[in-house]
Formats: sequence, C-alpha cells, structure tokens
Amino acid sequence: MSVKARGMRPLMFAMLLTVATATAVEVRVQLPDQGVDDRLKAFAARSESLVVEWEPKVAAALGVPVERRPKSVTIIFRDMKGVAYWDGKAINVATAWVAGHPDDAGLVVHELTHVLQGYRKAPGWMTEGLADYVRFQLMEKGKFGIRIDPSKNKPTDSYRVTGYFLAQAEKKYPGLIVKLNQACFEGAPVDKVFAAHCDGRTYEQAWAELVPPIKK
Repeated sequence: MSVKARGMRPLMFAMLLTVATATAVEVRVQLPDQGVDDRLKAFAARSESLVVEWEPKVAAALGVPVERRPKSVTIIFRDMKGVAYWDGKAINVATAWVAGHPDDAGLVVHELTHVLQGYRKAPGWMTEGLADYVRFQLMEKGKFGIRIDPSKNKPTDSYRVTGYFLAQAEKKYPGLIVKLNQACFEGAPVDKVFAAHCDGRTYEQAWAELVPPIKK
C-alpha cells in the first residue's frame, strides 16, 4: 500500500463517520383505523418532524455513539389509557391524550430519549430523570413547569424533579449527563459515577448545594 493510500484511509473513515452521523432517522407513523381527525394528523406530523430533528440532538446530549443510534423509529397512535410509553419496539401514544393536549408534542422527545438510552438495568428514577432533562432543559429551554421545594422534594423523585436536578448538576459539573448515561447503559452504579464526577458529592449533598430553598 502506498503512502498516499495509507493517508487516505483516515480521511475516508472520517468522511464515512460524518455521513453516518448526518443521516436522518427514518420515522414510521401508524394512525388508528378510525377516529383520525385533523388534530391527530397535525400532532402525528409534528411528532415525525421532532424525531428527525431531535434524534441527533438527544444522541449528542447523552453521548450515544453512532453504532447505537436507531436507523428507524416507529410511533403508534392508539386508543389506550395513560400518555405514552416506549415498549422496546415503538413509541406508543394515547389518542385521547393528544385530543386533550394537542400542544404536548414534547412527550415524543421524552420517549425518543428512551429509545436512545437502551438501558437494560438502570434505576427507574434516573432513566426518567434523564429523559425529562432532555425534554424540559434542552427542548423546552429550561421551562420545567413545576415549583420545587427542596425541603419536600428530593433528587430521586424522578421525572421533572430529577430532570431539574440533573440540569443544575450538569451546569456545575459539565459532562455529567454523558457519564450518567454511559453508566446506566453499562449497568454501572450511578451513585458512584455521580460522586466521582461531582467532586465526591452524593445526590443529597449536590441537591442541597444546587437547589436553593424557597423564600417565604
């Protein structure tokens, strides 16, 4: 192999990696056979656009490597109770919830985060907290929509509370989210990973420092 050929290999690899990173995820949307109105169609269309836009953003925020990113994501709108969930194969969204909350398309980004997490063994509160961190801190630009009272809430309360806590911790200790995501994926003890990255602080110690008490 010539020197020129050897020199081209890293360049070609970099080009292929760039292409793989830039390739948009394929989104498959399944609507119910009946009861599909314009509101549901609009929500489905926005959901599809959000997945295409936010899949690379979520991957970057969590530090998900190219080989673990999905090539396609399926969203199924169905008649069911609840709001939405990821079942390992598709994002399922309740049509009744869409009818009552047509502006809540951010729920799809939350579920998309679960798609990219791919955890097999991780604390549920951390899994949901990371997903709400992505939705409310990144997509909603820090608008968590809740009032946190550190005397009543705690960092392991899950969803928005944990998401808010992780947002403050990431500001103080950049790179924490990527470390936590990797630990969850590998099944490593997240408490030890958190402490190692945050100067030895436990969740509770960081919570006390980063979440100010409510002024009366």
